[in-house]
Amino acid sequence: MSVDQGNGPVTYVGTGFNTKLIDQKPGSTTTPAFDINAGQLILLGGTVTTTESGTYVVNGATLDYTLYDPSFNAISNGALQLTQTSSSNGVRTFMLGSGNTNLISLISNAGNGYTIQVSFHATYQVNGTGLPQRANDPNSYAATFDVAGTKTPAPTIQANTIGISPNNSGTVIYNINPNTPRPFQGADLSSSSNNGTTYNVNDGQLRLDATTVTTTEAGANTITNVVLYYRTRLSGTPGGGFQPINLTQSGNTVNGQRTFILDPGVNGINPQPNLIATPAVVAAGNYVVDVYYQASGTNSITNTNFTITDPNGAPANFYSANFTVVGTPVAQTIWTGSINDNWFDARNWSNGVPDETKNALIRDLGAGSGVPYPNINSDATTPTYSNLGSGPAKALNLIMGGTSQGSRSITRLVKGQLKVYGNFDNSYDSFIQRENTIMEFAGSTTQTISGGSFQRVDISGGGRKDVVGIMNVAEAINFLTPSVNSVNTIIPNPYTQLNANAGVLTTDITKPLLSVIVLADRGIVNGNNGAQLNGETDISYLRGFARTTRLGVAVGETRTYGNMGLTLTFNGTNSPGQVDVTRNTVEAYAPVSGRFGIRRIFGVRPSDQATNTGGLTATMIFHYRDSETQGLNGPDIRTPGNSSIPEDQLTIFLSTNGGGAFSLIGRDGPVDQVNNNVTKTGVTQFATFTLGSTETPLPVRLMAFDAKRIGSDALVTWQTATEENSKGYEVQVSTNGTEYRTLASIPSASPNTTQVTNYSYVDKEANKTGKRYYRLHQIDLDGKDAFFAPTVVSFEGKAPASSFVAYPNPLNAGNELHVALQSAATGTAKLLVTDMTGRTLQQQNVVLTGSLTDASVAGMSDLKAGVYLVKLTLPTGEVKNLKVVKQ
Repeated sequence: MSVDQGNGPVTYVGTGFNTKLIDQKPGSTTTPAFDINAGQLILLGGTVTTTESGTYVVNGATLDYTLYDPSFNAISNGALQLTQTSSSNGVRTFMLGSGNTNLISLISNAGNGYTIQVSFHATYQVNGTGLPQRANDPNSYAATFDVAGTKTPAPTIQANTIGISPNNSGTVIYNINPNTPRPFQGADLSSSSNNGTTYNVNDGQLRLDATTVTTTEAGANTITNVVLYYRTRLSGTPGGGFQPINLTQSGNTVNGQRTFILDPGVNGINPQPNLIATPAVVAAGNYVVDVYYQASGTNSITNTNFTITDPNGAPANFYSANFTVVGTPVAQTIWTGSINDNWFDARNWSNGVPDETKNALIRDLGAGSGVPYPNINSDATTPTYSNLGSGPAKALNLIMGGTSQGSRSITRLVKGQLKVYGNFDNSYDSFIQRENTIMEFAGSTTQTISGGSFQRVDISGGGRKDVVGIMNVAEAINFLTPSVNSVNTIIPNPYTQLNANAGVLTTDITKPLLSVIVLADRGIVNGNNGAQLNGETDISYLRGFARTTRLGVAVGETRTYGNMGLTLTFNGTNSPGQVDVTRNTVEAYAPVSGRFGIRRIFGVRPSDQATNTGGLTATMIFHYRDSETQGLNGPDIRTPGNSSIPEDQLTIFLSTNGGGAFSLIGRDGPVDQVNNNVTKTGVTQFATFTLGSTETPLPVRLMAFDAKRIGSDALVTWQTATEENSKGYEVQVSTNGTEYRTLASIPSASPNTTQVTNYSYVDKEANKTGKRYYRLHQIDLDGKDAFFAPTVVSFEGKAPASSFVAYPNPLNAGNELHVALQSAATGTAKLLVTDMTGRTLQQQNVVLTGSLTDASVAGMSDLKAGVYLVKLTLPTGEVKNLKVVKQ
């Protein structure tokens, strides 16, 4: 018999298995019992020899097992099929099976004297035919083992609600529990009682836009993510595969419980799927949407992964609701290329030339095909045909077929203009736009754009244009509106347009690497000015994430970085080199209740922020739209609220830690409310910029907050960039993450300061056990307050004799690094800072006090971003090492 007792296979020969007390670790005298949560006793199989005689032929061998509790009640049983490894003169050998059942996982309660009983049997036939017969080993074998500990409850997942948005008329919340009002299971999403309706097959909107899921975990099990899986299918059919949507954790983990939600989008701009636009919905009929939820996690003791689902047994089991689709699908025409490559020749299409009412499908014609792909030469002539007077090429949905980058269709916009009124499916980047041509997205309803490489892009028609991929633009994006005299006349100067809705171009801000507008650097194609955003207004603009790069930026140059709304002129003696600028017009920072920024955030990254001769200096002009100053202070950074910032209060703030805390940059003079500009000279730091209020400024205090175990105590540290009207701080602690009490009150070093200030407090309360949650309560002189963190410190296990930590770590630009040592040693220690190659960068002496020593590390602000080693040599010769990351 072979088992794995936690550290590899162990084989027992014959009756040597009998009466054996199996230890968790063979040979151990200190931990003989198996831990009920982490123990492993895996029945692997065994080795059996059979002997044939006469006409009997053995064709298999099996190990049978039964697991008994200490009262000898059967808990579980099973069989392991063994594998024949040799056969000679009627003697066959069968060896290890494929068993992987951990017997400990089948046990619910600790106890001594669990028994695993095994027996063997072979199957045989007469002359190899007929019904199989069974031959049993007359012996059975049994061994005992002990189990200790308390069973940790298994992790769980429970979906609570799911939200459906019918035709953009608001969210209808359904309950997953069938015993609650408006259950999702079996619901009619088209029923008027559910605020539903029927949905047109061409432009109907039925979106998943909300859900809440609760997970619980205990012990070594940790939930890492939750996914919502969905599919649509025609009623009465089995349906195809499910599509995943990753959910986002909302709030902190409390007592092992987490809440996950689906991002609902903002202002009706919803990145979640439209169920009417899924591949299964192709015609009028009754349809079904199926959903299930899956949580994934890890067990830190067994180092294994696990998944759990709601409902149990998914994906075979799932929750389902119904909806009705009406209407006739719009016409479609397919490129055949039977005559030539001319888009405007009806003979090249299966159903005539596409227009604003007809979909165009460009199929992948396959390798080696001699059929040409379409070229668009609108209002132009070629050596073989003339399209003078053709007007722009048009299509409702334009689908570029294919299965991969190497197997795809091609369409070229060579001259003139192409107008798309529906979705643009360019999944494999096979649409080619030449210079000096126009790609216009002109739909009056929602359009989806998969991305691609473009020259000039025009946005018109009033509908929303959702970019779900990467849109690379070489020349410009123009937001167009009709003129006063004619709806067919486009005003050439985008800055003289009227406030008519020309459409909103959007990206999914939750996926900045996958859904983004990239404006090209300066080049011949854009007049050496870089790709530009033109004509943005409060109702027609780019709403989402955009980025651009400028190479070789020099002192004295004024750059607008794609006309995205940020103008920088670097001055002084240093050039910034390459400058990367990003813009986010969806999110508005609100790190503290009542303190918030506008819905416009710029990221600025020069390639060298601190040269050998000094830093960089620039004049900044921050442009904003009126609507970005309104609808702020919502429940999260993307959801609108009811607050606004008056224009005359706008001022520039800088964050170097991802929007958690800010430095006040300020402004020069009043806000230019006519041109919507805020100007500041002498800007010397470059990271994340936004506009906030001078009256209720963004929190400029806290740059870092942390708590770490130091021996049997906890070191609580925080760092402020500036302080305004600050009275002080309360360090608070909780043992359950919900109920807090104050450990100490720490007054501010100065009520008003623009200097970086470090604070620390040591929690020396006796008898700490389990987890302790620390948070910071900041109080102003006028009574206003705010809470920060919490962060968790574990006091499980024996306290180390000495501890060495660094804070803050990671270290942001402008932060001061501290090291703290808990040690009984006294005297002078040597501190050394090196880079990863071992080169010494800083060294200093640290005087140890025999308990907790806290010291600042000089020179870290002069170092570039990277990983550094901090080495402390104690007077005893003992060496402590740390890695510090500088951002």
